[in-house]
Amino acid sequence: MSEKIGVNAYIVGGYVRDKLLNLESNDIDITVEGDGIKFAFVLNEILDGTIEVHDKFGTAKIKTENFQVDIVSARKEYYDHSGMLPVVERGSLADDIKRRDFTINMLALDVKTNQIIDIYNGQNDIKNKLIRVVHDKSFVDDPTRIFRAIRYSGRLGFKIEQHTEYLLKESISNGDIFNVSADRIMNEIYLILSEKKPEQIVKLIKYYKIDKRLFCDVNINTTNLNTSPKKGDILLYRFLLFFYNAVKEDIDCLIKKYNFKREYLSGLSDIYNIKMNMSNLTDNISIYNTLKDKRIEAISAVYTMENLNIRRAIEKYYDIMELQKLEINGEDIKRLGLQPSPVYKQILDKILLDKVSGKIKDREDEIKSLLYYVEKIKRGEKI
Repeated sequence: MSEKIGVNAYIVGGYVRDKLLNLESNDIDITVEGDGIKFAFVLNEILDGTIEVHDKFGTAKIKTENFQVDIVSARKEYYDHSGMLPVVERGSLADDIKRRDFTINMLALDVKTNQIIDIYNGQNDIKNKLIRVVHDKSFVDDPTRIFRAIRYSGRLGFKIEQHTEYLLKESISNGDIFNVSADRIMNEIYLILSEKKPEQIVKLIKYYKIDKRLFCDVNINTTNLNTSPKKGDILLYRFLLFFYNAVKEDIDCLIKKYNFKREYLSGLSDIYNIKMNMSNLTDNISIYNTLKDKRIEAISAVYTMENLNIRRAIEKYYDIMELQKLEINGEDIKRLGLQPSPVYKQILDKILLDKVSGKIKDREDEIKSLLYYVEKIKRGEKI
């Protein structure tokens, strides 16, 4: 196909590395010496996926049911300042390989000849299980490579090569990481927490002492990070485990420093509130009142981290939510003459609380309680 449209195309980077390691990989990077976008459209005629094009950068992304393919026009990069995004220009395959982070990711497979192009001896480093940069300013130019070195080390079980480790530690000591935007730092943390087994990687973050200043002196948690919740979003769950030891002042600092998504903010708040009220988890009412309306990921994180008594209380809450469901709903309230409003939730929460406490046994009791609360609302009284 590359011959058909007059370009040279190469599979590059992680996919080649993983194939040499006999690891599965569904992400394929293709570098094209020529018009990468034109190549992407021709390729997608075969793959029949969803294509996303960025003309400004000469890149395209194709998503299929089984693969994600990123296509770029070969380019070279240079950095005006540490931590800034690079200035990009069209270049050759050699230029494109040189801009990559580590030798193990600097391999290219020529799709015409099926030969591996290995300019920086990446195959040798794969054999010896080493993470190595190719120039001394690598971490200065792009300090996020600090996180990536640690991530590859933890994921692949590779050592960071001696001189590369010296450069990494020097970059950390010089504070180069603080030249990187907060969003890019958190993106690296999300990538780490998305790994199959992020725990060892997070331990390396602490080992190299890059966590304290970045995360408001929070004592980052390094346990249970390889676990997954039975329900909810795994990344949010692991994020909450990561910051599990944060106290109120820490959370306030993190919120000021990082632009967290709304669900991550509410998750941090939920964790804090549950932990502050754990001593109250002694009976059905207190368990329900403490845990109701909390994100399932926050409840799951507390369950994972706390002792047997707390786990039993959370299991009791799950039982309550499964068994103590109301038979009435908003339609029953509407039939009694109240217009839809937030008071619906207040009424139903009150009735559910009565059911949890054992005051209500069946639908008939629920209707009686509903009539009582609706009449109070109509009289202008609080419920």
